[in-house]
Amino acid sequence: MKNLALIALLASLSACTIMGDKTANNREWTKVSCIGFADWQVCHDQARKLCPNGYDTRNLQESLITQNRSMEVACKG
Repeated sequence: MKNLALIALLASLSACTIMGDKTANNREWTKVSCIGFADWQVCHDQARKLCPNGYDTRNLQESLITQNRSMEVACKG
């Protein structure tokens, strides 16, 4: 039972969120956040799902205190 509770806790701490906005050059930038024990690879995997033809990144931010990583991506092509 303790193992199940620990697995549920770890799964809830490792989450990704996605939010979008457009810029003056009319490219849509989407914020990808990986919270918890997720590493940068989780953010990049999420970006590849959003942009199968590749993507540009900006505003990479990381907080080791809150275990939060985020970046903005714009799909190519």
